[in-house]
Amino acid sequence: MTDPRTNPSPTALAEQAAFTGASIDRLRKLRCRPERNLTITTVVDQCRREASKSRRGMGNFVDAWEAVVPPEIAAAARVRGVRGGIARIGVVNAATSYEIDQRLRGGMLAELRLAFGGTLRRVKLEIDGSLSR
Repeated sequence: MTDPRTNPSPTALAEQAAFTGASIDRLRKLRCRPERNLTITTVVDQCRREASKSRRGMGNFVDAWEAVVPPEIAAAARVRGVRGGIARIGVVNAATSYEIDQRLRGGMLAELRLAFGGTLRRVKLEIDGSLSR
């Protein structure tokens, strides 16, 4: 009688080889890094989502601004952006800024909030010299 540990049968060798080969293949899959995605589709999709989100908020506020603010005042001001509930408006000079500020305090801010439909905490007025040209 021979010891099976010293002289394994051919079927035992085949099973051991198959097990070892499968183990090595599994380890290779875990060790190898996945191929990098070199296309820019994910970046383009992300930019598109951000632009669409920004456009929705900004576009709705621009529509609300044009509907609520009188045309003579709107001609001297420009919507610069909306972020975090704060609308930034560029105005030609300090006099226009004062006039818009007084109207905002007099109820125009509430009208803008209703017309905008989104979150609008305040309107920040900034003097913009490029509008006077």
